[in-house]
Amino acid sequence: MAMPTMSTRPERSVWTIEDLATLPDDGNRYELLHGELLVTSLPSNRHQSVAAALVHILYSWCLVHTGWAVRGPGGVEMSRTSWLMPDVALYPMPLHETADWSRIPPPTLVIEILSRSTRKRDRHRKRPAYLAFGVREVWTIDARHRLIEQWSATSEFPVAVDRSFTWGPDPTLPPIVFDFDLIFGASETR
Repeated sequence: MAMPTMSTRPERSVWTIEDLATLPDDGNRYELLHGELLVTSLPSNRHQSVAAALVHILYSWCLVHTGWAVRGPGGVEMSRTSWLMPDVALYPMPLHETADWSRIPPPTLVIEILSRSTRKRDRHRKRPAYLAFGVREVWTIDARHRLIEQWSATSEFPVAVDRSFTWGPDPTLPPIVFDFDLIFGASETR
């Protein structure tokens, strides 16, 4: 994502989900984490390219395996003061579910694509919040270095993945193939 933005938003000591409705539709992404307003501006082209590839991979799998839905960005309503929007999320729900974010289960997988301005927040603040809320896995992606870090609630350190791999949300279903050239573009080291 791009640089966090500053504006003339009203000062509050604690922001709530209800307060989000008062903010302008100005292209910024507004999130809440423990009552703090997090503002991020328009994502970069590289960021959106990686997000679109991940949504495509997951959506193709969801079409065949009912009971799963991908959203990008997704919504995770944890409480009145914590509302996060992961870049991509895989939910255990029907593909075309239209219920309000507050009525759907936590995602099984959350993916955050890192940028210079959001790297620390995504890795050190949002990741543990997702895992504490019941998200099974959180992936942080460094698109520039073609690296995916896979975190779970039980891992002290991430599993670093730097090449194509398979993963699945349910061991009874065929896994999903994550092809790095499809996600990041053709490798320059061929």
